[in-house]
Amino acid sequence: MKEDIRNLFKDDEISGQALPDNHRQDFYEQLKASRPRRTSQLNRHYLIKVAAIITMFLALTITLFQMVDNTPNQVVEASSMETQIDAIEKQYLARIDREWQRFISVTNDETLVKRYKDKLNDLDADYKEISQQFKTDTNNILVIESLVENLQTRLQLLKDIQEHINVLNQKIGTV
Repeated sequence: MKEDIRNLFKDDEISGQALPDNHRQDFYEQLKASRPRRTSQLNRHYLIKVAAIITMFLALTITLFQMVDNTPNQVVEASSMETQIDAIEKQYLARIDREWQRFISVTNDETLVKRYKDKLNDLDADYKEISQQFKTDTNNILVIESLVENLQTRLQLLKDIQEHINVLNQKIGTV
């Protein structure tokens, strides 16, 4: 019974015929047609429901985090900002007072003292006005900058006075 398979098809009529040119393409098309189509494991309605639930969960989570995060931070920021402003104010006022006392001790000219005292009083009045604005609107950065700038101006004025007096004293000492 053992026979060579090539010998079996030698006498067959079909074996001598040539295959058509599009035989390979026809074979692939028939193969694809015979394959069962894959059906989606997931139902589209089920996917839409899951997506809606996830979206609602994310929106609720984000909303809750924003509500929780905003409330304490606003209170902490306002009190922290006021504390920082008060600390800066005390620091500047102490330096201004020190420079003023040094100026008064060095100078003998009462008109000069009065003139600078008037300038400092004007700056102090402006500072009090800006300070009132700050109490009504603690989150306005422009008001905070104005407060600091006013204090810096007063301090710089006193330093300029000291420098002017030092120059005058040097001129008197050389003459």
